[in-house]
Amino acid sequence: MNTPRQRPIELTTPRRRLKTTPAVSLFRPEIVLATSITAAPARRTVILAEPGARPDALRTQLGTAQSVLAGLDDARQTLGAAAADARTRAQAAASTRERVSATIAAYRAEGALDDVLTGAWRQVSALMEERGLR
Repeated sequence: MNTPRQRPIELTTPRRRLKTTPAVSLFRPEIVLATSITAAPARRTVILAEPGARPDALRTQLGTAQSVLAGLDDARQTLGAAAADARTRAQAAASTRERVSATIAAYRAEGALDDVLTGAWRQVSALMEERGLR
């Protein structure tokens, strides 16, 4: 099996030089220096006024707080009296039905007082947040 040999392929390099470009080109900004630097104008500092400097706002907040507390006191007196009356009726009840009815009325009065307390707490918390105390 004598097969004639094939001639090797000759590679020739190009006569001109190949130009290669880098895969990553770096950003090279020119540095510019300022000839003169001026400071930013000074701003006036903001200072919160004391309550004496803003009496109208203070009067409004005091009025709101007084009305919330007065409403809470009125509700306490009214609902406390209703709960006490219901407890008295429950103790003096002749039948089980009257006792249960009076006890339910006492629980309802106490629940209403809890609702009033929760509402007053929310209003007072909002006043405190408005004044920056919370």
